[in-house]
Amino acid sequence: MKKALLQACALSVGATGAYAGGLDRSGQGVNILFEEGSVVQFRLGYTDPDVSGSQDGVDSGNVAKDFFTPHLAFKYSVSDRLDIALIYDEPFGADVEYPSDYPLSLNPTAAFGGRSDVLRAEAETDAITALLRYKFDNGFSAIGGIRAQRAKANVAVPVVAGYEFESGSEIDFGYVVGVAWEKPEIAARVALTYNSKITHDFDSTESLNQVPPIPAALVTADTETEVETPQSVNLDFQTGVAPKTLLFGSIRWVDWPQTVLAPPIYVGIVDDNLVDYADDTFTYTLGLGYQFTDEFAGAISAGYETSTGSEVSNLGPTDGFWNIGVGGTYTIEKAKISGGVRYTDIGDATTTTGGEFSGNSAWSVGFQITYALN
Repeated sequence: MKKALLQACALSVGATGAYAGGLDRSGQGVNILFEEGSVVQFRLGYTDPDVSGSQDGVDSGNVAKDFFTPHLAFKYSVSDRLDIALIYDEPFGADVEYPSDYPLSLNPTAAFGGRSDVLRAEAETDAITALLRYKFDNGFSAIGGIRAQRAKANVAVPVVAGYEFESGSEIDFGYVVGVAWEKPEIAARVALTYNSKITHDFDSTESLNQVPPIPAALVTADTETEVETPQSVNLDFQTGVAPKTLLFGSIRWVDWPQTVLAPPIYVGIVDDNLVDYADDTFTYTLGLGYQFTDEFAGAISAGYETSTGSEVSNLGPTDGFWNIGVGGTYTIEKAKISGGVRYTDIGDATTTTGGEFSGNSAWSVGFQITYALN
């Protein structure tokens, strides 16, 4: 099978932007390790979500902002048995903002001069992962590496006396381990990788309005807040099923209950976490790729993430999804140029404060280029 076919399949699974459970963005894939020879790869996905609902008869409008998912990778073949790779991505993120008339955007101290804001949350991460892959006999290989991840967050909850949380930017480390098996004669491959949790100890600032005195005073305190981005497991597989035809898929598990944002002042006032998750998530993808010509291959994939039925945070008012995507790759000498599009139907959700969100969706597009260095 031509390399372009495998590239098109990879694109249909992950090169487009993604909208998944929790804060998941990139999927933390390691497919670059399985490219032949030495390569550089650039990918950019874009997702435009539409997530809306209502609480107490007030419509939220679209609370989810569009976002980009960049990816840059370099893979070097040291020998017939050893490969190394560097990957830059943004594994987790959030960008949510509600209107000023939404019940949770109303500051009860506003009548006394308290500050105006809206319910909103921004979370950013970027990571650099250094990987190596050692090939044993009989198609087996071992994968291992270290991930450096930078994170920061800003959250406002005006209904709690104009409360705002802001973290500093923190860099911390985790690791990746895995195994793989390949049989090139039938384009078969199975790869299992584990991504460790990463613990960030933020220097943070919490602020809110206090009454009395009048006008409402803004009280600010420097605090320390620990947040973990979750551990996860990826199972990726593929096999040839007919001439020029490849079946591929993946299963991703993410341990979202590990991720808890519990700033001390907020917890002391509300007696609850600012952000947490009741359930882990499983995301499934299955697709089919076909080599149309020596230069062009295409693929179609479908994805599904199980809904949990649990109440969710207002800062992430979704529960599960299904999607369908198509992708194509054109090969020009040493370059493979890919493009793809994906539609996601986002699951209905009920928030912990009684908000109802339904009928939501997202469109994603992506572009990728992989260039062979040898």
